Amino acid sequence: MNEIGILGGSFDPFHLGHLSIAEAAIEELNLTKVILIPTKVSPFKLGKKMASEKDRVAMTRLAAQEDEKFEVSTIETDRSSVSYTYKTLELLQKSMEDTKIWFMMGTDSFVSLESWYKGHELLEEYSFAVAARPRFDVSVVEYKADKYSEKYGAEVKILHNRMLDISSTEIKEAIKEGRSIGEYVPQRIERYIDEHGLYK
Repeated sequence: MNEIGILGGSFDPFHLGHLSIAEAAIEELNLTKVILIPTKVSPFKLGKKMASEKDRVAMTRLAAQEDEKFEVSTIETDRSSVSYTYKTLELLQKSMEDTKIWFMMGTDSFVSLESWYKGHELLEEYSFAVAARPRFDVSVVEYKADKYSEKYGAEVKILHNRMLDISSTEIKEAIKEGRSIGEYVPQRIERYIDEHGLYK
């Protein structure tokens, strides 16, 4: 059976932290591919600092060039309304029936997963690859993983490769101050941000 990873996010912009999660999952879970999904962002959350949907998708496509196992899906941005993770995974699973889906996420999202829309169903039906954020107590994640496994039969893999300590806020502040963002994002994305005058 094929096993693939799904990594969703606003990707505003896609940075090396995202890249490190995807590459760790490919290596540790022996995935055939990772699908990167830029998420639909609520109009209420759109602020001056946020890149347009078109730019976020374009940057994610550039990020996908970093590894031949990366693919981009616009399944969420193509919709007219904000979508839920459960609905997205359900649609993807229907189109790939003989494929096992690993949903990739950071520790902060993972510990609150039960409160998500159809969180219980998510835990019962899909597998989870969790990247430990720097300075996050891994024992909390291990406790939650055990609890989810016991309660829902959830399959959870805590990735050994810790997520790089990078935030989109940090990147945007560096751009505003005219500093290089080469240590935060792939070169292709740095060039795109510069050429399109994003986050200034």
